[in-house]
Amino acid sequence: MKINPKKIFGHRSYTIKELSGFLNIDKKTCLRWISDGLKIIPGCKNPILINGNDIKEFLTNRKLKKKIKLTRYQFLCMTCKGARNAKRGSIRVVGNKKSALCRVCNGNMSRLIKPYQKDYKIFITTT
Repeated sequence: MKINPKKIFGHRSYTIKELSGFLNIDKKTCLRWISDGLKIIPGCKNPILINGNDIKEFLTNRKLKKKIKLTRYQFLCMTCKGARNAKRGSIRVVGNKKSALCRVCNGNMSRLIKPYQKDYKIFITTT
């Protein structure tokens, strides 16, 4: 389930109950986020208040940590969940997607091809 930080108002403070209802998540998820580093407003014990800007910052940082940067010749391996090079001779091109086998674990890998890349071949037929 995707959590949209754009739904949160930055100038508002939220309780755990409001936040869980607003983002359609469980209260335990909010408590886990607090233990993972989500800042709370100091001095508020009951109810625990969280600033909207802090929630937005926490969610965007959490999303950026999961992103994997690929270089030009790397693929995303579905098995080892990392950026890996392809096994020699295993690259297949289907439409705007390349797929290959992982050099480390022999798992499936894939990558989208952008049209402006040099190795993307567009065949134009003139009549």
